[in-house]
Amino acid sequence: MAKRIFVIWASVVLFFLGLYAIVDHGEINRLSVVVNGLLLLLGIVALAVFLKEPSKKNKPVFLNFAIFFLLSIAGLIYPLIGHSLFTNSQFAPLYFYQYVSSGLVVFFLGLSIVYVAIDTLFNDLSMARKYIIAIAIVGSVASYYYHPYLSDPKYLYKTQDITDFKIVDDAVRGLQAEGVADPTPEQIGARVTLNVWRNGEPVGVLFPDQNVERIAFLLPYLQGANYALLLLKPIHLNIIYLEVLAIAFIFVFFGYQYKNDPPQGAYIEKIVFLFLPYCSLEILHFFSYVTSNDYATYQQLYSIAQYLVIFNLLNLLIFFSLRLSFITSIKGEFYERELVLDSEHISRWRDNIDSLVVRHFLNPKTIHGRLFAPREAKSKA
Repeated sequence: MAKRIFVIWASVVLFFLGLYAIVDHGEINRLSVVVNGLLLLLGIVALAVFLKEPSKKNKPVFLNFAIFFLLSIAGLIYPLIGHSLFTNSQFAPLYFYQYVSSGLVVFFLGLSIVYVAIDTLFNDLSMARKYIIAIAIVGSVASYYYHPYLSDPKYLYKTQDITDFKIVDDAVRGLQAEGVADPTPEQIGARVTLNVWRNGEPVGVLFPDQNVERIAFLLPYLQGANYALLLLKPIHLNIIYLEVLAIAFIFVFFGYQYKNDPPQGAYIEKIVFLFLPYCSLEILHFFSYVTSNDYATYQQLYSIAQYLVIFNLLNLLIFFSLRLSFITSIKGEFYERELVLDSEHISRWRDNIDSLVVRHFLNPKTIHGRLFAPREAKSKA
């Protein structure tokens, strides 16, 4: 099975590397290719877990994770958009980024985390009802933040920041044409007056001092590729909000685990835990994008963060692989079956990491729970 997974993954990765070598494409970040390659490998492993999963209850959990990870192929396709694919559309890269990379992918990340929390909280509900609740939660939050992009694909070009950016850019070009090589905010402010905005609409004009302050804020974005940071700021804030939602439900998951100690398949808790640093790093990544006004500085921060992401993904790959190995073993199949049939009289599966923590940091005699003490034997009566 490991060989089949590797062959499938290597074939897809080599296919894209071959495409990059022979067709026109945009800028390619090598660390991004590594991250997307690891996400793709995780998707294939998660799909194998879904197909081999003996518990019907856990199948949707790993299907959701598989879909989320496999959508990472969008990151491999993105450099081709507007260069070899959809070359007739000037806005194709933007549409692909805001609807697929920043929309669909982040939605399934939230759905994966929220579903596993709902599955734990409402263990006896049917799969359909769990999905309804999870989709309602993630969908309502996503709809609230993403509805402008659904009603207007070019919404990002009509925000206050970009509208003001265009005005300042035109004023700077005009002053430079008149011989002012490096216009100051005061010189620009004497030529243009920016608007006050409320609820996405201009409702008045700024006072002179506020106008100069606003122009000074926008000037760095006129340099090089810095405008991209300003253009994509709203959608990156939206991603942060959905990532925060995912983190909130991770804490809900572990809070319920700590309080009620419900039945849980082997390694699921560790997989969910590893999504905590994953989502946190994503938030850090997009927060640096939102707060930076220099694209080169952002790229340096992004590269540093990518090494941490790679380390996190390797750990996720280890535990997804352990889950796959466990459920395809005789003892794993037996344990997962007994967990469904008699969950109240079976201890939670303890691996070497659990045993290490218990042995060196805890006293199992004073702590009760599925991890530390086995359940009483089931009565035959």
